[in-house]
Amino acid sequence: MGKLRMFIAFGLAMVSAGAIVWCTVAARPVPLSTRSASPTVPEPWELEDRGDPQVKLARQATTEVTVTRADPGDLSAVPQGRLDERQRQVKVTIKHRLRMNRADPLVETLRQGGSFPGGIQRFTDDGFGAIKVGGDWLAPTTRPAPILTTTGGLTTAEFRVTLLRQFKPSDLMTLDFTAPSAKPLIVSQRTISLLPGDWTVLQAQGLDPEREESELLRFTVGSYLVKVTLAQDSYGFPDAEEADDFSWTAGLGVLTAIALAAFLARSLGLAWWNRPPNRELLLGIALVTPLVLLPLLAPDWRPVAYVALFLALPALTARHASWALPTSPPWTTRDMLVVTGLACLVGIGMLSWSWLHEQLPAQTLLIGSVVTAVTAAAAAVVFSVDLGVRVVIVRLAVLAAEAAIGLLALALWGRALLTGVYPPDSIRLVLALSWAVIPVSAIAVATKMWTRTAVVGAVLVSLLVQGWPTEWLDSGSWNLPFGGTDTSNMPKIGILPLDPLVRGVLGLLLLAFALLVLRLRRLGGSLAALDHPATHPTVIACLMVLYLTPRGSTTLTDVNVALPQLTITSIAAWVTARWLLVRPHPAVVEPATAEEHRQLVRAALHKRLLLISEQELYRIGRGRLGAGELTMTEFDTRRHELEAALDEHGRHPETALATAAGCTPWHNGVYAFVISLLLSLPFVLVFGWPTGADLSSFVFDSRYLLTLPAFGFVFGYFYPRVRGTQPMTKALHLMAAALVTELSAYLPTLFEPDIGVAVKVQVVAIVVGEVALVCIGLGLYWEWRVMHLAGEPWARVRNVRSVRSLATPLLAVVIAAGTTAATSAAGQTVDRILKGDQVSSSSGP
Repeated sequence: MGKLRMFIAFGLAMVSAGAIVWCTVAARPVPLSTRSASPTVPEPWELEDRGDPQVKLARQATTEVTVTRADPGDLSAVPQGRLDERQRQVKVTIKHRLRMNRADPLVETLRQGGSFPGGIQRFTDDGFGAIKVGGDWLAPTTRPAPILTTTGGLTTAEFRVTLLRQFKPSDLMTLDFTAPSAKPLIVSQRTISLLPGDWTVLQAQGLDPEREESELLRFTVGSYLVKVTLAQDSYGFPDAEEADDFSWTAGLGVLTAIALAAFLARSLGLAWWNRPPNRELLLGIALVTPLVLLPLLAPDWRPVAYVALFLALPALTARHASWALPTSPPWTTRDMLVVTGLACLVGIGMLSWSWLHEQLPAQTLLIGSVVTAVTAAAAAVVFSVDLGVRVVIVRLAVLAAEAAIGLLALALWGRALLTGVYPPDSIRLVLALSWAVIPVSAIAVATKMWTRTAVVGAVLVSLLVQGWPTEWLDSGSWNLPFGGTDTSNMPKIGILPLDPLVRGVLGLLLLAFALLVLRLRRLGGSLAALDHPATHPTVIACLMVLYLTPRGSTTLTDVNVALPQLTITSIAAWVTARWLLVRPHPAVVEPATAEEHRQLVRAALHKRLLLISEQELYRIGRGRLGAGELTMTEFDTRRHELEAALDEHGRHPETALATAAGCTPWHNGVYAFVISLLLSLPFVLVFGWPTGADLSSFVFDSRYLLTLPAFGFVFGYFYPRVRGTQPMTKALHLMAAALVTELSAYLPTLFEPDIGVAVKVQVVAIVVGEVALVCIGLGLYWEWRVMHLAGEPWARVRNVRSVRSLATPLLAVVIAAGTTAATSAAGQTVDRILKGDQVSSSSGP
């Protein structure tokens, strides 16, 4: 390349960079008041209120808040299973009254009701101030139609609001009387009368009472917040809480954590620990983890946690993948064009935001974008013209133009970020793309190769971890500027708001579980996995993770039993899984091919025929010998013939139906998992359909659907090692292990004296019915599958004409019918116990 062309190429590149810098410097901060591209249409009462100030002074506002017990009629709209008979259901009735002169323009506006019924909430909350009531939400807030009455020269408008809440005996009720937010104010002050009923005023902040009695508290407030806390009359606060020296929750929690850590360490294998890249990765994770968890102790350190999770950890995993894999990523120019093209599309979206919110004038933005893209493409052409390949030159020019547009949008986004007003979801998008480096690197290391499919899948999963498509495509996420972080309306998982940090941590837990399953897939490609030292710890670790908190909280939240519901099921899953996989296992000849499996099954069927013939000989021989129809010589001849045939086949127990049937453990495990999942799906009607604000929380809420299928996976994966020598025998052992684990989740409920025996029996019946139906159904399917793989009809082992053979299928039908009956008869207490927090974790409006 000549000096002149080099000078021109660098000059064009500098012009492109200069255009980016010029647009960034010329960009103006977006004002916080610019909340949308179109002006907000004021409500009718806001227009009518801009009249004579004397009219406004003549208005009088009063609010009456009455707290009473909710009667059955009030609770008829509450969803089934949300009520707790051990708690107090409360109805809070709020009556707002606005007294005005008949000539007040607001009277005609309210009489016309142009924005009602949709505007009733806004009028009452903005005009009188919203009243927020604490407690467990039972049903949506109701607001009847306003009532207008005119007497003489005065008109009174009455607005009623009804709220339903539920409280434990020791709970306090908080009433927050917020300041009116109408502009201009409809009234300057209002008189509030609180009738607590069976409650007592415990705390009152920001008020000077005009009348203070046991049954009435009256005060006048202006445009400021007032807080009142009520306590139940029937509850006495103890001077000191009794504290046990030993905590079962802490003890079992530590035991579970130690067991999980041990199984995870063993699942990786000794060879994994001997590799230097893995030791470096472990050291880096040990340093990053405290920084990610630091906001739990110090909320002000959240920025450090964001840097650790979305910057340090992706860099650490990318370095580990580059060190552990022998080859570099096989990305081509076409891949770069696709990536820069997508970045260009996102950049155009950001430029549109900058134009809509006047960060730059439309003309300036258009000229800057064109100059940036054209000069970058021209510089790429001048740099690559010596190559002489037109296709390459065009690709490089397009690549440079797309990259320039993306850099311009990134610079303007950074400027908006510094001023504090930017598209809200732009931060989540950057964090999601940064977090995607972690699964891309993890999958590359697990599969020993870089693949484009893994990259695309990791990016999609990372976007789903940060929110569902409905959340990403919400217009308010992109076309509105952002003026702060408000976690009050965020969805929550437990007590944690689902902000990007919490979602990223949950995504890591989901990724770790997926990597364990992927490891089982890799180990389960051959029958050697049954005896591999890392297989058993990996399966047990997966079971323990799924059973950490099955079915939400599974039991009542105020059960005073020294058995924690958090980890007891996880420990039970560990113990029962070890018991189910018997050691030393019986000697089983594993067929290597389908033909060998067929021969083993046919030999077993022949042996079973000989055993049945021997039994029939002894059964019929008694009568025929006594009647003289059969001589001893004939009897002994037939007996010797059968014994000789049996000796030829061997008298050891038949094990042809206890083998892997010529399939790999992973293949069998997937089949068993799918069948168990299909058999469990009808119980979604009992336990409820899982919900979640994103992929991680949805999977977290779906664990109760995966626990029994996970036991089914263990049944199929380790089928030759499961106790028993026949499919149904193994299925019954599986049922025993799964039943102990499932029932352990309800131990606090079963030992709670305040819960009736009938409720406990219904809970046990439903759980036993579900486990029995899944396990017996899986056993019958497995029996059919083993015969089907051998090319033999199922009737060879289960004759539909025999009552004994039909006993097991009929038992499954009876269990299904009994479980259905118990489910139909289940009351609200049973429903709440089975569904746990799913019936009470929703937040009210």
